[in-house]
Amino acid sequence: MIRTGRKQLHQGRLFTMAEYTFEKDDGSTYTHDIIEHPGAAVVIPMLSKDEVILVEQYRSGANRRLLELPAGLLEKGEDPRECAKRELREETGYEAAKLELLFSIYPSAGFLTEKMHIFLAQDLSHVGEQQLDDDEDVEVVVMNFRDLRIQLRAGNIQDGKTVAGLGYLMTFKPFLGKEAD
Repeated sequence: MIRTGRKQLHQGRLFTMAEYTFEKDDGSTYTHDIIEHPGAAVVIPMLSKDEVILVEQYRSGANRRLLELPAGLLEKGEDPRECAKRELREETGYEAAKLELLFSIYPSAGFLTEKMHIFLAQDLSHVGEQQLDDDEDVEVVVMNFRDLRIQLRAGNIQDGKTVAGLGYLMTFKPFLGKEAD
């Protein structure tokens, strides 16, 4: 299968909507609407071995406030690691001495080009106040692993990147959160 064409349908502030044409191996073609997105960096900020910094903010798509990991869009040509540092500082007021890329995911590859890069931030220092955009209303929430597990099991954390990031952390970084077990 190869992509043979693209027609832009909409240019927004955060993404572009395009209609792509594809040719299958048998020569037939079809079109598919794709949202083109610059990608994002997501940060799991470990305040201590047992505490994670989350943010609670209003999300238009869900039409409610969600508890989630700090994250933000990659700027044109920006390295995901630099984006992660910037978003951690802007949304929480913290900086990390250690920043490790854990994994990258496509949150909805059937119609979205966005790739999210999930980082673990450790050895945090509080360096100042949040530096929020005009359209952001972000509250910093510190939660221990025990409470995170309770909130995840109860379905109270519904943001996909947050569920993926915390699930990965709890599965593949078992030395973290041991105080809560």
